[in-house]
Amino acid sequence: MRTDHGASRGTAHTSVNRWHSAMVAAALSIGVWASTTTRADEPAAAVDPGAVKNLEAAYPAAPEGMERKVILLPHMERDAESDYRIEVVVGRVLPTDGVNRYFLGGELREVDIPGWGFSYFTVEGRLDAPASTRVAGQGTTAPRFVAGPSRLVPYNSRLPLVVMVPTGCEVRWRVWRASPEVHAAPTK
Repeated sequence: MRTDHGASRGTAHTSVNRWHSAMVAAALSIGVWASTTTRADEPAAAVDPGAVKNLEAAYPAAPEGMERKVILLPHMERDAESDYRIEVVVGRVLPTDGVNRYFLGGELREVDIPGWGFSYFTVEGRLDAPASTRVAGQGTTAPRFVAGPSRLVPYNSRLPLVVMVPTGCEVRWRVWRASPEVHAAPTK
């Protein structure tokens, strides 16, 4: 998905840009990021207000030494959401040699919020010492995002995705979409 900010889109596109800017500013003001990027030919989807309300009411603050990362997804109808999944990846930007593949350990564990029926994710284990493949050769040192634990979770625009990570970690995510075709497996 991409956002086309071309001037040829007219006033309708300008109002989408203003809405998008206002949405980003509002999300950042409460410490969250809402993904509202769209293709140029589709309108921006609003974040479900229930997700923001649930975030404020049910989800705990980060414990000491941790940060609370929040993903608010664009609203979708429930029947459409079943075709989507969100991949949540925790990691750090670390200096790498540009040649080897690096990865972090740890586990992304789901924690229930008592009395709400909601859950959030927390990282367990160390994310400060990366492991790597050891391929011959030395590249130039370059900072890169080094992935740690990840999880594929159902798309639910009515609830925020909350991840507690050690201070200094990042949470990155992407959307996975199922193919409209479902194939039958042959008997052999």
